[in-house]
This record gives sequence, structure tokens and C-alpha cells, in this order.
Amino acid sequence: MSKATTVLLVGDRFERFGALDGAITVSDLANLLDGKATGETIPRHISLGQGVSESWWLYIKNRALARGLGIIFSGIELLHQRSGRRICHKSQRRNVLITDPEPVDENCYRLLLSIDDECEIMSDHVTGHHIQGMVLIEAARQSFIATTELFLLPKAERYYFVINKLDTSFLKFAFPVATEIYCLVKDLDLSRDDRIKAKAQISFTQGEENICKVDVEYTAILENKLSGKELQLATACLERELDTVAIEGVSITA
Repeated sequence: MSKATTVLLVGDRFERFGALDGAITVSDLANLLDGKATGETIPRHISLGQGVSESWWLYIKNRALARGLGIIFSGIELLHQRSGRRICHKSQRRNVLITDPEPVDENCYRLLLSIDDECEIMSDHVTGHHIQGMVLIEAARQSFIATTELFLLPKAERYYFVINKLDTSFLKFAFPVATEIYCLVKDLDLSRDDRIKAKAQISFTQGEENICKVDVEYTAILENKLSGKELQLATACLERELDTVAIEGVSITA
């Protein structure tokens, strides 16, 4: 960790980035706060980066308060504004990767990337110093779903989202620092009562640099309209598979 007064705090899965001068992991900071480190050796200004869970944030904040250290924290909107599970279509809060979208222009919405160390995509391994590309793809998916749920769909109804096309361009390495997401909704089709169709362009920026762009075409369909059709298709698929197995099966004997 740097001796500088300002450091970037990241989750433990970004330990290689956290070992850089000017950064620190949540575990290493907790060890400083729990041990006998003096106020002079503890950073005076801590900016939250990626990977910091809500539980780690509460622990670190409370330990700093208990010791009366007067640490200034910035970037806490990553956690305070983290979006809800329902509008992101996730069951577990740790898998939510974005903050709530906010309108910034006509059909354009701003979000922040907000990664929890224990999210499903990072639960196996993280290599190098960067954020995995699949994390950005999932964050893009959550971005257009949350934007559509909050601003384009009736609140009283539940919708299934169908991705018709998705193209991703990775322009630069993404690192676990503050990351803005912009979701631009285009070609909105409201001609049918039971669904909407749209295109969205989702861009990720760190500082002034564009790091990733995702173009998606999608349809949001009323749940009660799609579930029956999906059941029919699933049943037909299973029947075809069982017919194939019956024809091609090989008998196994002792």
C-alpha cells in the first residue's frame, strides 16, 4: 500500500491490483484497522473501487468510527445507490452489478458499475489486474433491463426479456476503478400492447477512456404471454430429444 494520504479500496479478488502502490484490499485495510496501526499509517482518504461488498463496507466504516480516525470516504454511491434485485432480474443482491439508472438526456441513462467480490461471475477466479469481460457483459444486460423496467414498462406488470442480438466490443482493459455506464435506448417499438422492442447501446468509460461497448436488440414480453409459449416449445424439444435417444441409444450390458 502507498504511504499517500489517498488510496483506492478494492475487493480481495482484485488482490493483484490492490498490491499496487496507491491501492489496498478490504482485508488489508481491515487488518490495519483491527491491529495496532497508528493513525499516521492509515490512509486519511479512501476512495471505493470495485469489489467492495456492502458487508465489508459496513465493517470498515464502523471500525474507522470506533477508532475515531476521521477517515474521509468517497465513491460510496457505488454501494448506496446499488440497484434492486427485481429490476435487475437477479435473485441474490451480491449479483447486482449496477446502480440505479438516472436519465441524463433523451433516451440516455447513466449508471455506475458496482461489483461485489462475491458475485456469481467472479466466484471461481480472477486473473491479472483487470475486470473480466463477462462481468461487463452481465453489467450491460442488467443496465438495459433496469432502464427498461424503471422508465419504459408499466410498474404493475411483470415482463420476460428476450435478447435477440448482442454484440460486444472490448476496447481497452477494464480495471477495478470508478466506471460509468451509459445506456442509450433506440428504435423503441410500442406498437403491441403485450410487448416492447428496442435497441440499446451500452458504453463503459473509465476516466475519459471508452473501454467497452455493447449493442443489443431485445424484446420485453408480458410474462403471462410468453410463459405458455415457452412451455409448449420446451415440451416439443423434450419430445424430439427423447425420440432421438430411443433411436440412437446403445445397450450396455455387464
